[in-house]
Amino acid sequence: MSAIEAESEWLVALEKESKLDFLAKLAHTITVAGRNSYTPQAYGLAKPSQLRQINEIQHRVIACLVEVLRDQSSVSFQQSIAVWVLKQSDAELSELMSWAWFSTKEHSA
Repeated sequence: MSAIEAESEWLVALEKESKLDFLAKLAHTITVAGRNSYTPQAYGLAKPSQLRQINEIQHRVIACLVEVLRDQSSVSFQQSIAVWVLKQSDAELSELMSWAWFSTKEHSA
């Protein structure tokens, strides 16, 4: 089992309240990671394509959160969240998303 598969299984195994807590905190942490794409001390973007990818990841995380809240989330969709967050071809984005996932995991109930 790969590390990403292990994280997928970990997420699926969480009780509903813990899963909601993790997903909400993950969504927040991803916004912090998104700040890496900003131009320092300005309103522009230094890395717009990176921010676009982060937005897509966050969209999936929040969609999963909403589905879990409504008891409509499938196991396969929940498993895909770890893949969306942790499987990145860009090294910098991979580091940012790994930080988001594992720091959130460390600080979740």
